[in-house]
Amino acid sequence: MTIQQCKYVLEIAKTGSFNEAAKQLFVAQSSLSISIKALEQELNIKIFERAGNGVYLTDEGAEFVKYAMQICENDEIINERYRNRSIQQKLYIATQHYDFVADIFGNFLKGVAGDSYRFSIREIETYNVIHDVETGLCDIGIIAIKDSDHEIMKRYLSKKKISFKSFLNARPHVFFRKGHPLAESSILDTAKLKDFPYVSYDQGEHNNSFFTEELMDTLYIEKHIEISDRATLMNVLMLTDAYTIGTGIMPSALNKGDIVSVPFESEDSYIIGYLLNDERKVSQAALSFIQQLENIKI
Repeated sequence: MTIQQCKYVLEIAKTGSFNEAAKQLFVAQSSLSISIKALEQELNIKIFERAGNGVYLTDEGAEFVKYAMQICENDEIINERYRNRSIQQKLYIATQHYDFVADIFGNFLKGVAGDSYRFSIREIETYNVIHDVETGLCDIGIIAIKDSDHEIMKRYLSKKKISFKSFLNARPHVFFRKGHPLAESSILDTAKLKDFPYVSYDQGEHNNSFFTEELMDTLYIEKHIEISDRATLMNVLMLTDAYTIGTGIMPSALNKGDIVSVPFESEDSYIIGYLLNDERKVSQAALSFIQQLENIKI
């Protein structure tokens, strides 16, 4: 299997047509068909089914597309990272979904000097944050570990030769819109929240409890919404009576006061920290960003 074949699959899935995909990829349709057939034979799966007006993904094909997207995204990141050797400052960050990290990244950029640099920040699932630090795709990873999961996560990271440096402890808070029926509460628990929809971040296939970004166990929640990005989360919270549970850190400059938080009654808490690969040298740009992380105050 090649990266080029993965790109072929993604383009065919996007256009719904071998003919149109061949045009967009500037290859002969016959070559495209041969390449996809070879891929299907190698993996022993059927990726596409032909229909009267094009093609559609099989169940196996839809699953393969998820992996192909990840492969192609990583290929782009690697090419971007090493293509231009003249770039002096480089910093690649992977993080869970936190407003305060975006805020810190903006402040970090204000202090950058020099004519050339390459910086990147990606909000992705917990497993992929760890994976990107382990493989060197990112210089820094930022995650919050639940206090109850700290030891198991610590062992997991140690096996991957990754250090976790905590810089903040935070009590869990419930987030919802300013006009929510519970917005005036002084503290909340699961009983008071049971009638409202709960929103959490989708962790994909790696949905072990210690990878989740929220404290709530969804097993006994009747109304549960999974999303994958902060923009969708904000829209859901703003337009409904849904809630989520997080660190309680949300810079007002980002949400304009439309989202409020109330302390959540729990014995658990968040340990927020950054991940570094033990086998890689920490760059000056990374050290500068880390300093801003360590200076954060709730």
